[in-house]
Amino acid sequence: MLARIQAIGAVVEARLTLARRQHLGQELPGQAIAFKGRRKRFLATTALYLQEMAKASVNNRKTREDKQASYAAFAAQFSDPALEKIDKSMAVAFKNAQLAIGAGAGRVNTKIGHLSEFSKWAMGNGYDNGGPNPFEGTRVSKKSKLMLAARSYEPFTEKDLARIFDPIAYGAYAIDSRPHFKFLPFLLCYSGARPDELASLKVDQVRSDQGIDYIALKSAKNSNSIRKIPLHRVVRESSFMAYLARRQEAEPYGQLFPQLKPSKNGYSKNVSRRFNEIFLPRLGFSDSTKRLYSFRSTFITRMTELNVNTAMIMALVGHYEQNALDLSSPHFKNYQGAKRVAALQEAIDMFDIKLPMAF
Repeated sequence: MLARIQAIGAVVEARLTLARRQHLGQELPGQAIAFKGRRKRFLATTALYLQEMAKASVNNRKTREDKQASYAAFAAQFSDPALEKIDKSMAVAFKNAQLAIGAGAGRVNTKIGHLSEFSKWAMGNGYDNGGPNPFEGTRVSKKSKLMLAARSYEPFTEKDLARIFDPIAYGAYAIDSRPHFKFLPFLLCYSGARPDELASLKVDQVRSDQGIDYIALKSAKNSNSIRKIPLHRVVRESSFMAYLARRQEAEPYGQLFPQLKPSKNGYSKNVSRRFNEIFLPRLGFSDSTKRLYSFRSTFITRMTELNVNTAMIMALVGHYEQNALDLSSPHFKNYQGAKRVAALQEAIDMFDIKLPMAF
């Protein structure tokens, strides 16, 4: 009888323990192995990672959603693989697939960063075999990033520029009463800037430092960061300087091109429309990849062909933080001892494309 009572007690105790564990959400005997097996699938484990990030307030909601989208893209390409199956070849294949569908270098690197962070977490928490992080070292290189930035819009060829800046054709396009039509394509060609960066300029954003005239652009990512684009030697010798002096005298804190008004797409809308939809078609351009923005591609492509220091090009066009330039580094041996703005001036003056029209 005593044995029977003890057996019944053991069953009751087991059931109570089971109920308590269910109530607390703990893994049950026999379920742990099965559950851990499921956790080794990629998406199931990323869900655990995102839950932990949310509880620890490591990322805000937008960042977690971006990470989730990166994980979903990787899982879709490789059919939600088991963690132990993910290797370097898959990481590289994912990068190449993203580039092939037109994702920008910055966006691709962000996705790879999301995957790399997760991989570190998975290994640290025992969900992976502890091998090397397959996503380490797979980000798009700086030089590749430059070329990708130039690829969306084809650069103008030498023949293209000869047609565009033909004195008669461009003279008809560049109405004297609309200085933005005359000067913006010219400035874009010799700066590598984005159209709206120059169309929205204020007069006091053209400054001087150590005798070097430059355009000061605020970074969209860091409002405290100023990107300096020295005026190219061709620009310094052009009639733009006389126009700038007139604007400085008339309205020192006004818009450099006061006839341009802001729209939801910025200040460059009217210039882009007239250049892309009227002027280029008149000249026989029909390629949709050759537009006002192509001057930026022209600048990046030519500077790359000239083997100008890649980081210097990126600093000029806004893909590299200028404050991060350490000119004492052997990487910048051509600029050692130079002030940053002087080094930027030297770099931009290497751009050697000549236009058939004098400004």
